[in-house]
Amino acid sequence: MHSISLFRFAPLGTLVLGLALSGCAVTQTATTPADGVRTLAGEITTRSAVNHKDGTRYQSFTLNLRQGEMIRVSQEGALSAPVFTLLDQQQQLINGPRPGTLYLTPPADGRYTLTVSGADSSAYGPFRLTLEPVIPHNQGELVVGEPIHGVLTGSANQYQLTVSEAGLYELTLDSDEFDAVLKLQGNGLELEDDDGGTGTNSRLSTLLQAGSYQVIAGSWGDSEAGVYSLALNRRTLPADLVLVNEGALRLGDEITGLATSEARTYSLNVPSRGMLRLRMSSVEVDSYLQLEGQGLNVTDDDGAGQGYDAQIVTLVEPGSYSVKASSVGSDSGLFTLSSSLSPVRSVGSLVRPGDAVAGSLSNGRTATTTLRISEAGSYRIELYSSAFDAYLKLEGNGRQEEDDDGAGGTNAGLNLHLEPGDYQLIGSAYGNSGSGDYLLLVEAR
Repeated sequence: MHSISLFRFAPLGTLVLGLALSGCAVTQTATTPADGVRTLAGEITTRSAVNHKDGTRYQSFTLNLRQGEMIRVSQEGALSAPVFTLLDQQQQLINGPRPGTLYLTPPADGRYTLTVSGADSSAYGPFRLTLEPVIPHNQGELVVGEPIHGVLTGSANQYQLTVSEAGLYELTLDSDEFDAVLKLQGNGLELEDDDGGTGTNSRLSTLLQAGSYQVIAGSWGDSEAGVYSLALNRRTLPADLVLVNEGALRLGDEITGLATSEARTYSLNVPSRGMLRLRMSSVEVDSYLQLEGQGLNVTDDDGAGQGYDAQIVTLVEPGSYSVKASSVGSDSGLFTLSSSLSPVRSVGSLVRPGDAVAGSLSNGRTATTTLRISEAGSYRIELYSSAFDAYLKLEGNGRQEEDDDGAGGTNAGLNLHLEPGDYQLIGSAYGNSGSGDYLLLVEAR
């Protein structure tokens, strides 16, 4: 770390810069506390220099900086959302323009110009800058709970990570200057993320076993440069939380597990024929479900209709089944898994709200039944099949409605306001290509 004697501040006179800045800067006040942090005070007024490109006012400072050091510039005061820019003596852009905070990373020893401008042409007010030395870490050991800053110069930076205790960890790579790409390798893992964080930042949440790993901080295409922050934190789970990551899944129960890219497998016993509903919900991962057994092999990604939750609704026969829950991609996170079994009857000529009926569709054919509505209201009609792409039509009383994938996946669903009367429900395979068992549900909303 360089001492504060490396910084020298002086007011600038008239400037003609590469960013079309010109005018006169006002004399500034600089103070030097003993902790190595410097402060500067200034004010954007109607007398400040004007950027003729956009009409904003600005003030400039001269800094003598050394290669390899990093300085964080932040601001407080009445000037709202100021924009910072660092230029070299040839008026070439080095850092910025950035609002709020800027990291100075001089490529060589020399004299530089730090410019503070308003967010727009109407931005005025006093400001106080804080220039704080930051130690850049572009390699070495990454420690849990100790975030670091680094600088990319075009190629990725590599770090070593030693995990002493197995657990759920979150690794983040954030930058305002490039599209972050984060990689984690070692101990049987090989994970990568591009935009899993906010914006173009990267985030990996995963279960790590004790051992050694390599963390790679880079940019999209390995060609961008800029400042970044890198952090690894262990997630603390609620003390009363019981994780169930394998074993028996009982009908009617809801369990909590930890999803990873490797599936959690549960056994499910179905005592009778009926409609099975499986739901996997998570705010942390993109859920993925699979049901196998008794001739079925059904999968779902986003079929629950809420974010990235997964849902399987299918007709099942008595017997043993395997339920697999995992995440799409490399993330790990908590999820809940629930199951229910509802009785069904064989489809007939008439259905009413509250009915769940099962039937079988022949290839190239349609299945038609009458829906009787006795009271005006909102209704949900769904056609599910694990054997074909379901297509549903409603006709009657001047209505003609149809849907293909409105119930998630390749299942069909209609949300309708219906007046009393009889309607025809016509179920088929999309394109009249497909056959197999199906479920038809009608519910009042």
